[in-house]
Amino acid sequence: MATITLARSQFKITSQAKATLMESLLSAGRPVASSCGGEGVCGRCRVQVVSGSENLSAETMVETRRKNELAIPAGERLSCQAYVLGDVSVDAPYW
Repeated sequence: MATITLARSQFKITSQAKATLMESLLSAGRPVASSCGGEGVCGRCRVQVVSGSENLSAETMVETRRKNELAIPAGERLSCQAYVLGDVSVDAPYW
């Protein structure tokens, strides 16, 4: 299991195995912006990775394409596409 830290509040969430950032955050009761239900289409679930980017899965083709279309910076990930592999700290403007 891995720990997800919300950088601004230092709130910590334990991630279940084989879960995306979005799944882990939602299961802990934290809001995640989304209008596509986690399909990697809307880009609204993006989070800034403060530390631990090496502990997230590699970007999928879907994520890379959407990030390019929306000009999402390299330090941000779509939480619906990023699987948690180890400890990570993230931030989003709505937390």
